Amino acid sequence: MWFLLLLACFLNVNARHVGEILCRQCGASLTRQSELINITGVDRNQLQYEYDFPLAGKTTKVHVLTNPEGHKFHVFGAKTAHLHFHGTPQSQATWYPGYKWTICLCRSCSRHMGWYFEPEKTTELDEEKKSFIGLVLENVITADYVDTLTKVPDF
Repeated sequence: MWFLLLLACFLNVNARHVGEILCRQCGASLTRQSELINITGVDRNQLQYEYDFPLAGKTTKVHVLTNPEGHKFHVFGAKTAHLHFHGTPQSQATWYPGYKWTICLCRSCSRHMGWYFEPEKTTELDEEKKSFIGLVLENVITADYVDTLTKVPDF
């Protein structure tokens, strides 16, 4: 029986990839280090502060932002992520002028993971604007870190 548990742990660890970013609650794969981007164009009036943070082997810019209800979020960017979009895109209270946002949830456990930001208008001048995901730092964990955690088999 203990052999099967060790085998399951071994297979689970090997299924992960270096640089993978996971849902902190359920461990579902969200995105990878290669998808991380530094978001630009933040509304400086809504930005409390920003800092560089090492995440999955890459230094990424984190914006500390507050929503209208007063909740503070540490947000970093990714080009893509495996998430469920919930609701219709909203333009009000956006942290990134010219972008509308949609709430993003983990596909496995439905935890709030961040927001999908897309350009409000698609004109020739806006072609350089790209959609992105703003992920909440405290809601993610890296596979590299998870792999360092030890779970003792329950015999």
